Amino acid sequence: MIQDGLEKEVLEEIAKKMLVKKEELVLFLENKVENPVSTVESIVKLLIDKGLITYVEVIGKTCYAITQKGMREVG
Repeated sequence: MIQDGLEKEVLEEIAKKMLVKKEELVLFLENKVENPVSTVESIVKLLIDKGLITYVEVIGKTCYAITQKGMREVG
């Protein structure tokens, strides 16, 4: 279960697109937090550790995809 509101927002953003580049998540958080790059890194790590998203490399770009468990979490 997700506790942090920002974690939930990031998971929902990934769920909407199914696959997102790291840069897209940084832009998504740009006006919401002071340091979006480190915030994305820590949130992504937590979501991966929980099995809600997975790391994918597409054409040399760091991307994240939602897992089935992540889709169930979003509801």
